[in-house]
Amino acid sequence: MKLLFVGDLAGTGFGSVTRDLGLALLDIGHDVRFTSQNELGDLPEPFKSRTFMVNDPDGWWSLVQNGGIGGLLDGTLWPDGWIPDAALLLGDYIGTRLLVATAAEAFRSIPTFHYMPVEGVSLPPRWKGLWDIVHPVAMTEFGAGEIEKVTGVRPPFVYHGVDTVQFSPVTKAHPLTIGKRKVTSKAECKALFMHTDSRPWKETVARAGNVKWLLRTDRLMPRKQYESMLRAVGPVLHENPDTTMVIHCRSVDEGGDLYDLFSKHPPHVAQRMVNTGFHDTGGGASRDILRALYNAADVYVSTSAEGFGLTIAEALACGTPVVGLDYSAVPEVIGPAGLLCPIGAYVDSEYGFPWARPHEQKFGG
Repeated sequence: MKLLFVGDLAGTGFGSVTRDLGLALLDIGHDVRFTSQNELGDLPEPFKSRTFMVNDPDGWWSLVQNGGIGGLLDGTLWPDGWIPDAALLLGDYIGTRLLVATAAEAFRSIPTFHYMPVEGVSLPPRWKGLWDIVHPVAMTEFGAGEIEKVTGVRPPFVYHGVDTVQFSPVTKAHPLTIGKRKVTSKAECKALFMHTDSRPWKETVARAGNVKWLLRTDRLMPRKQYESMLRAVGPVLHENPDTTMVIHCRSVDEGGDLYDLFSKHPPHVAQRMVNTGFHDTGGGASRDILRALYNAADVYVSTSAEGFGLTIAEALACGTPVVGLDYSAVPEVIGPAGLLCPIGAYVDSEYGFPWARPHEQKFGG
């Protein structure tokens, strides 16, 4: 089957899904072509030769304004005139609606599936118009239930899944190699992120073993409620001087400046709020680094509404328990492998349905 996959090939959650699902579809014999608004540098194969590069500061808007998505369906934008038999659209409602609106009849003419995260309740009834053209596929049972309230028909749902070879507990039987260092335990994973120039490795490992890690590895953006999370964990850090809040994200993003948020806390607390800095020095970390971070952590914390929660699932796959928000798909993904914090308040979102933030005192308690 010739499949057009409209996704994301950057270092994001959507990027992980596009890459992993795309490779799986290619492995079972489908002829998949991709397009993405967020390419990072020179794409590796098999994506490079199969991807239409938007390469425009306006991203999808350049296609929307020029009706370009239709050219990906009728072959005019592919050098070899390639025409898909079906399409898979991975993304939120707003971006997907804009793309579909420019080529609605073309999408009606082939089987088209919209794989969409649902991050809250009370979806706008108007969204049914999109799903009258393309077929929704939910990421969780929660998402399927919310879509059904709009369309009257329960759609299928497919979990993302996590690569449990790349994301798994680090042990002597399943070690991890970072550079020239082979690590086999949680303490050794922690030691990778400590300064080792002035002390022997064994001493660093012993010191690292006495430090407790709280970890967060997703984007600094409004839905993630980072400021709320830091307020919640601040008292934990105050009462537990051996505990550190480790964050892996770009330090300046849609959610503000992470160091501005740190500075709101007393110095003895703020100094134990640290950012790995990987996103600031090269566009993200490898999956080996992520596996080391998840394994180094004692608890993974999340304060956001999620349509699935890929970083939550990755942490769990590495054997790290999670504290998350009792809202959206988060309880479904955490299951019995962590704790849920009650909602403290609902938060209006740009999508027309509410997100939520945690009850901060109960989250930290």
